[in-house]
Amino acid sequence: AYGSPVLMTVDGVRQVVTVTEKRFVGLALADGKLLWQVPAPTQFRFFNSATPVVDGEVVYLTGQGRGTKAVRIEKQGDGFTIKELWSNEKLGTGYNTPVLKDGLLFGLSDRGSFFCLTAKDGQTCWVDSTTRRDNFCAVVDAGPVLFGLPSDGQLVVFAPSSKQYEELARYKVSEGPVYAHPVVSGKRIYTRDTNSLSLWTLE
Repeated sequence: AYGSPVLMTVDGVRQVVTVTEKRFVGLALADGKLLWQVPAPTQFRFFNSATPVVDGEVVYLTGQGRGTKAVRIEKQGDGFTIKELWSNEKLGTGYNTPVLKDGLLFGLSDRGSFFCLTAKDGQTCWVDSTTRRDNFCAVVDAGPVLFGLPSDGQLVVFAPSSKQYEELARYKVSEGPVYAHPVVSGKRIYTRDTNSLSLWTLE
């Protein structure tokens, strides 16, 4: 598993939400006690590589060959229960984590296409089938736009719209493979490939 842990609070209990080889789990921050779990068995040569996305008491879970689903974590007695809100079996990510923005989930599918889902019910808004990309990709919220940086080093700028995929610009930021998130700081963008760290500025 490659996803990172994130924090959430349910009924005053602080939890660490993370992904393992076969499960998504919620652990008590205070003592590491297992509070809840959602099975996430891998298939073929797939990996659990996406970080869970937390919004209040709702957790969005995604992965290769498994699609995307939303669950609500609720306190029940001395424990916690999991309520599935929706499941979209057709669209899941590979080696990237979706971005939640304005009630929408944006990501790159495990088939290499940018996509948009509604966070409320998981309906597909659009899938960009015009360009097949490697599924190693970082998607970053950059305010009025979204950045997508696949491993080929082509930084893609697109609109956070529910209507259609709208690419606004594309920049070649690396000649070598990129497997790291770009870091956005004001008008500066830091990118790192397998050999070097670069600074780019927006004008």
